[in-house]
Amino acid sequence: MRNRWMSFLLALVLFAPATARADESDLLELPEMEVTAQTSDDLSIDADLLKRNQALDMKDVFRNQSSIEIGGGSRAAQRIYVRGIEATNLNVTVDGAGQGMNLFQHRGNIGGINPQLLKSVDVQTMASADQGAGALGGSIRFVTVDAQDLLDAGKTAGFIARVGYSSVDRGDVIGGTAFGQAGKHLGVLFDYSKSTFKPYKDGKGNKIVGSEGEDKSIFFKISLLELAGHSLKFSVEHQKDEGLFTGDWDYTAANAQNPTHQVRERETYVFEHRFRSAGNELIDWKFNSYRNESTLDRGSEINSNGYGIDARNTAKFTVGSTRHALTFGLDWSSEEGKVVGNPTNIDLENRGIYLQNRMTISRLLFSFGARYDDYDTTFGKVDISGSEISPNVGAEIDLGWGFAGFASYGEATRAKGIIPIGWLATVTDDAVVNQVAGKKNYGKKMQPESSKTHEYGVRYAATDRFLAEDRLRAQISLFETEIDNLIAQVGGSRGAPVTGFYNDDLIITKGYEVKLGWGLRGFDTNLSFTHADTEDKDGNAISFTRRKAASTGDTLVWDSFWNLNQTLGLGYTLKHVSSLSRDDVKRDGYTLHNAQIVLTPPFFNGLTLTVAAHNLLDERYSSQVSSGDDDSATPEPGRDIRVGIAYKVQF
Repeated sequence: MRNRWMSFLLALVLFAPATARADESDLLELPEMEVTAQTSDDLSIDADLLKRNQALDMKDVFRNQSSIEIGGGSRAAQRIYVRGIEATNLNVTVDGAGQGMNLFQHRGNIGGINPQLLKSVDVQTMASADQGAGALGGSIRFVTVDAQDLLDAGKTAGFIARVGYSSVDRGDVIGGTAFGQAGKHLGVLFDYSKSTFKPYKDGKGNKIVGSEGEDKSIFFKISLLELAGHSLKFSVEHQKDEGLFTGDWDYTAANAQNPTHQVRERETYVFEHRFRSAGNELIDWKFNSYRNESTLDRGSEINSNGYGIDARNTAKFTVGSTRHALTFGLDWSSEEGKVVGNPTNIDLENRGIYLQNRMTISRLLFSFGARYDDYDTTFGKVDISGSEISPNVGAEIDLGWGFAGFASYGEATRAKGIIPIGWLATVTDDAVVNQVAGKKNYGKKMQPESSKTHEYGVRYAATDRFLAEDRLRAQISLFETEIDNLIAQVGGSRGAPVTGFYNDDLIITKGYEVKLGWGLRGFDTNLSFTHADTEDKDGNAISFTRRKAASTGDTLVWDSFWNLNQTLGLGYTLKHVSSLSRDDVKRDGYTLHNAQIVLTPPFFNGLTLTVAAHNLLDERYSSQVSSGDDDSATPEPGRDIRVGIAYKVQF
């Protein structure tokens, strides 16, 4: 079946005009209205924010976001939750390369991405047809830098040397990037980065067992941009982390105090071709293919090999008084997982066809589409196959005077489950399906996982509102996501065999977000607040649940940065998470203060000195999305003073 679908897919790739997702810069232009992929509430993080935070891991990448929480303590145990939904239920890609399933517990998927390589991070909470398969809770798209992004006008080559130090774990970072451009179009980039760190200390000065290690990253990228309308990119990334790690279970338990030596490696190859016809708006084509291989050695070796293709075309045209950006595409993804020495194979394959139209009518942007997914999943001798159609619809209207209203509805589906590959390899030959009493599909055929998301709100944007050239932004949005039929296992933990599979009960996350931002020339201040209730089918708060969801208290983040001049920049970030007491979930709140200084001395051209102080008041706390309660959950790092020096030379 796989060969048949591959032939079909390649035929469509070769003969159908198909392209890239129409992003904001490519979509229809309205004088006062920002056109987005699906909702006005998407989140984007740029490289400047990562640099001033001296980002070393995923906690640093999302440090300034109220809707995203990361628990687990150490780098190896980190889990990401978006509005209470764990990242296992999101579509996570690096330059379009799907990051696959968890290898063991949470190792794999979202971890092991070097922040030094990132140009941007986009988080989308609404499902759209061209977002990719399996985006139950949305998607996270990591985009790496091109050589051309690092070169100033008139320069053809350069390098960046980096060193850094973090006090909380006595860690050090070294790295370098060489980049160059041949002619007007061809760029080449090579990056090497290495960080070592000892066990970090919490706010009381206690060392956290199982949090020491070493990370290495090698990255190579060729980018041929805008040559007669064509752009080609090819990248290779090898990432490795190893150390004495523990899991994120009850930190006070004896087994959590006995770390094991673990080695995790990821190797990713990505090829991308894009063609935009200068004289024909009907042709805007993008083709992306990847291979993503991950391994985890923790005494036994767990492997995942993923492959994928996405091909799409966005045709722009006018019909009467309406302007359209119509995206048609297809994608294919496959993943094979196993434990070395174990005969059980895990195979997942998904074939998708999608159509998404974004249409403007005067002040109205109307977006609608659907994707068809045909899936085959094999866990040992258990097969799950079928097909589903997932629709979406959204609208955004310019209300005048700087106001806009938006509303969206989207569905998503998948059938790969939330079970780590290391557990799936233990599935017995006589494993049963939906034989767990009390679950909704007891005695029935396995159903695919599905989600439904509603989101709507109002936003406001204006300039020159209070002072000349100032910038004002405000938004309030309400959301609700239902995730149903997650494919879970019977058994599997602590070496026990997996003896069955079942569709788990409904998970609901709902709430609201408020965002407010103001800026004037080199100063920007942003306030965000998120309230999210994460509940089961009976309306009870969900406690920390691996690979599913967790409840958190209300979260407020206030972030400000002031470029005083070309030499000095000052930043401050406040994060407050309120205490949580609902049903059986009770967790303490906490308040964190972070500060940053960015210095580019005029007497030393190309040198940048950054000092970032995280948890400045040395508060002892644990994340509310970490396993356990306040007495047993792994504490987060205490005060961490980071110093980074980067020296950039261009020729």
